[in-house]
Amino acid sequence: MSTDPPTSSAVHIASEDYFRLVATKPGSWIALIKQVEEFPDAGWASWKVLVLSLLQTCIDAGLDQYFRVGQSMDHIIFSTTDEHRLERYDPSPLRITIRSESKHQRWYIARSYKNIWFSRPDSETPIDSTTAFPVLKSYLRDLWRETRPSEALPEPLASVLGG
Repeated sequence: MSTDPPTSSAVHIASEDYFRLVATKPGSWIALIKQVEEFPDAGWASWKVLVLSLLQTCIDAGLDQYFRVGQSMDHIIFSTTDEHRLERYDPSPLRITIRSESKHQRWYIARSYKNIWFSRPDSETPIDSTTAFPVLKSYLRDLWRETRPSEALPEPLASVLGG
């Protein structure tokens, strides 16, 4: 996983552009990258580097074609849903969340059916910049198998241990 953030410029997204982008899975990744780039460096620098690098690594691997990504404060949330806003779904769909414990500069990947701001995750694994991508791929593999059981595992997830 690269430690350099993507090179696209930080540009504020107008609401109509944002909703147009999040209408598609690949667009949700672009919208999130632009949002993360807008976070101030003060207090967010290490989070931005980790998140931007991980998102770009996922896009480079082709995961943006299969998963939707979004944000809740400093949580980054992955799903296989067709529409943006997981709170619209009943029952709540399985999601994978990257969360930070900014006070201690620690990051975790969690599995849950609810927003982990309000509920404990089913499972959680600590990550760092070297383990984030392989751990995320493993969690996304489980997400795909549970939410899309009749569909083949996407090629980018075929080699979980290969990074």
